[in-house]
Order: sequence, then C-alpha cells, then structure tokens
Amino acid sequence: MTNVLIVDDEKIEREGLKYLLSREEGERNVFEASNGKQALQIIRSEDIQLVLTDIKMPHMDGLELSRRAKEENPALQIIIFSGYSDFAFAQEAIRYGVTEYILKPVNPDDFHKVIQKAEKEIERRKKKESREMKEKNFLQQYFLQNYLYSGKAETLEKAKEMIDMDKWNGWHCGILIESDVAFFDTAEETLEEEIQKELRRVCFYLNLNARQSLLLFQDVYCDYQLVANHLYNFMKRKYRDSFYLAVSRKFEGCECLPEILEQLEQQMEEKFYHPEKHVFSNEDDVLKLSVGEVQDSQIMQMISEDITRKDTDQLRKHFACLKEKYHDNTQYSAMYIKFVFSNVIQELFQENQFSGERRLEHEIERLYNCRNIMEILEVTEDNIK
Repeated sequence: MTNVLIVDDEKIEREGLKYLLSREEGERNVFEASNGKQALQIIRSEDIQLVLTDIKMPHMDGLELSRRAKEENPALQIIIFSGYSDFAFAQEAIRYGVTEYILKPVNPDDFHKVIQKAEKEIERRKKKESREMKEKNFLQQYFLQNYLYSGKAETLEKAKEMIDMDKWNGWHCGILIESDVAFFDTAEETLEEEIQKELRRVCFYLNLNARQSLLLFQDVYCDYQLVANHLYNFMKRKYRDSFYLAVSRKFEGCECLPEILEQLEQQMEEKFYHPEKHVFSNEDDVLKLSVGEVQDSQIMQMISEDITRKDTDQLRKHFACLKEKYHDNTQYSAMYIKFVFSNVIQELFQENQFSGERRLEHEIERLYNCRNIMEILEVTEDNIK
C-alpha cells in the first residue's frame, strides 16, 4: 500500500490525477492538498511515500515544496507536473531531487511509466529497510539472549559496539510468558505483531526457548499486572493452550537484566504451589505509582466482580475511583489510559450479551479514537449505562 499525496490548486487537475492513479495496478491511500504549505503539513503528519505536485500554486510552489519535503524526508519520491516547458524548471526540480518532471497535459502512457518507476523505487527502499530492520533485530536478540543468561560484562561491552543501547536502557519492566507445551516453536510468525496490536503498545519480544518468551516494556507509569492479566486472557482465548505470566519489578538500566530474568524465573516457580493462578508478580515490589495509590489491576478486579454479580451500585463506585485517578493526572500516556478503560469495556462485554450493533470491536475502536480524557470517560460510561 503506497501513500500518495496529490498537490494542485485546481480541483479538476487533482481529480484527473486521481483518475489516472485508479487505472494503475496496486492499492494506494490518496491524500490531497491545494497548495505547498498544506502539503507540507500532510507530509509531516502522514507517512507519505509519493508526491504528485503542480509547480505554480499559491502560498508555496511545487519547487519550494520539493526542496523542503526532501530536506525532511530524502527518501520521498516526487513527480512534478507543469504546463511550463522552460527547461530551467526541470533543471531546478532535478537539483532538488525530484524523481520526474512531466509536462501538462499529461500523457497517460508517460504517466504510467513514471508511476511504475517511482513505485518500483519505493518498493526497493521498503525491502532494504525491512532487511536492515531484521538484521538489527537479530543482533538485538542475539546479544540480549547471551547477556540475559551469562550476565557477563564483556558480553554487554561487545553489544555496545554493535547496537544502540538506548533501547535497552529504555526498558523498565519485563513480562515472562510460559507455556506447558512447546508453543513458541510452532507459534505463528505474526505472534509478536498480534501481541502488540492487542495491547496497543510497542514492546520488545524475545523468544527464549520453545516454552518461554520475554516481553520488555518502556512505560514507567503503567500497572503491568493489569497488562499481564489482559495478555493472559488474550493468549488463552486465541490459542487455547495453558499459559502462565510473571511480571517483573520496575527497573532502571540494562545492567540488571540478568537479575530481572532470574527473578521472573523464580516467580514462575509459584505455579507449582498455586496451579490455579496464571499471573504472578513480586508481592514485595512497590509497583504503585504513588504512595497509597491503588493499582489499576486491583480496581479492575473489583469492577470485574461487580459486573459478575450485576452490582451496579458498586460498579459505579469503583468506576468513580478509576475516573478520579485519571481525570486530572498528566503523568500517564494517552495510550495507557485508553488501555485501562478499554479493559472496563471488555469486562462488560465478557459478562453480558449486547445487541449486534454494539459490538465489542466497535466500542473499543470508539474509545481508542477519543481525543481527550473526557471523551474516553463518556464512551466508557455509555457502555456502563
């Protein structure tokens, strides 16, 4: 899927280019702008790969747009259209790194050739970036696994020479996932992507062995017990195998990672004594976000029990606690707050059968599209009602 931006101050010209694009094979997301200034804003907010722009426009012409856009994203493919046949424009456009320069009126055959050339280059760059990303990820996993099990300082020093350690030092909590069977040997390649999609947060995934994988997270202000509970329910629902999760203490710096893994392994031993439990955490660890503050996982446990008992009075009381906690608190990320309240909606749907149009996926999407805390509370309260 290619993200294409068409820039022209005349709507009829934009429609003409959209029509020519529709005749080309492949799928594209098409954005529109009526001048260079507007186009630059879209380029900064969207992942645009290909720009089709006129030269003569108000506020900022195509050449200036090309120059500034290329400064911000050298990989951007730009095709300029103009009724001006002056070779000076073509020279100037090429100097700014424009892919092609086409005269109006546009010949469909010429358009086809130019689009094919530009999208071929986009695809080549994507493959190269994907290959480089896989190589970096492999190095990350190789050194991390060695350091986790050896704890040797020389392994860490060698890793510093090969990879960017800022990522390692940005981790603050780990969750160990364990299966009774060799699940991770046969797990789908998309497992990491599916976990991140379900949690709606980026984490580093490391497969330790056939029965264990480790997730490392960056958020400091987060109740990872709640995250682990959510992840356990997702894994159980999707894969039907038996899973156990252990949540680490909060930590700073990558030097303590071997100690963190050892702690997680010890916590996982608890399943021998408590086979009915599936999520374990360090009871002595202070995972609270401030002194005397109740953890989200504890509030969610009460809300879950309220819903099961159909106790609406207690449900509203405990929801009010959650509401009060987040209403004016700015230390949490917007994505984490949405994650917390999405768990309330999921609990509601798990215990109750709503009509077809109020599907769980629809309500979760509504919540994640909210722009502020007031909208989040409104969507959640709407579902409670």
